[in-house]
Amino acid sequence: MKEIAISVIVPVYGVERYIERCVRSLFAQTMTEGVEFIFINDCTKDRSIELLTFVIGEYPQVMSRVKIINHHRNRGLAAARQTGLEASKGKYILHLDSDDYFEPEMLELMYKAALDKDADVVVSDFFMSFKKGDEYQECPLYDSKESMFKSIIAPWRYGTKTVGSSVWNKLIKRSICMEHNISSIEGINYGEDFIIISQILYYAEKITKVDRAFVHYNQRNISSYTHNKSASNMRQRLKSTNVIADFLSVDSTAYNDAFDERRFYELLIAIVNCNLKDQRQFLQLYPWLDYEKHRHLVPQRWRLPYKMALRGHVRLFNCMRLGIKACGYIYKTLNYMIQ
Repeated sequence: MKEIAISVIVPVYGVERYIERCVRSLFAQTMTEGVEFIFINDCTKDRSIELLTFVIGEYPQVMSRVKIINHHRNRGLAAARQTGLEASKGKYILHLDSDDYFEPEMLELMYKAALDKDADVVVSDFFMSFKKGDEYQECPLYDSKESMFKSIIAPWRYGTKTVGSSVWNKLIKRSICMEHNISSIEGINYGEDFIIISQILYYAEKITKVDRAFVHYNQRNISSYTHNKSASNMRQRLKSTNVIADFLSVDSTAYNDAFDERRFYELLIAIVNCNLKDQRQFLQLYPWLDYEKHRHLVPQRWRLPYKMALRGHVRLFNCMRLGIKACGYIYKTLNYMIQ
């Protein structure tokens, strides 16, 4: 086998509705020579692996470069990605979630950009894929690492135009992960990308960009991690924020305000979606956060309720929360009927 140029890492769990589209988008790439495809079966309970195996059989030209690695128990997204990284041999690595998919030229054009610029990381734009169609998302690099990191930590400051913390729109030189011991933290599956990408971009000396969207980020899979706002997931998200806040604060205090904004916003998401016991635990985490300083981050309808919650009036917050959600449901129902 020739030297491996790219290792594509794909965790597989509960994606029988999407796995075929994902896999075909990989095997139909304009560049498959020198590419290995690593699928990690995280003890999926559905037909995902059966369907994966079926599709592999239709592409004999890539079959010798396909690996399926089976976990003996369900360990989560972070562990699955780490398993894939440890098994990879490519000069570059590329992650793909198994409910998403790539445009056919992604590997070829991203790899060409990496070679042309001798880049450590190549970034691309992406599509947010909804039922009604795709929305183009621009991922500018900005002119300094400080601006780039601030756009990742607090994207609302930049009109959501950010390099982003997602792993799947970035071709990454594998040696960065190896040399700096960058690895996923098992158990942090919500916010895991943020931990990995922040460290990779910190150590990367050369970052370049392909001004095209290649990844279709699926917004229709309601069972994905990003759609699950459980207390457990929100704790993971807050922990990932703290991990990178500690990591970056070793060299600079420039990101402190951005991290406080992020914590303030994440707390709102947590208490909107959790029960009374969890809400009270979350609200004890960051007593220094200033409501007046960050209130602009809160949607108008949530400002008074959130202010009450931060002052300790959690039961009152929950009464208001029920009213807001009921109004939202009525509005959506009426809007659907009108259409």
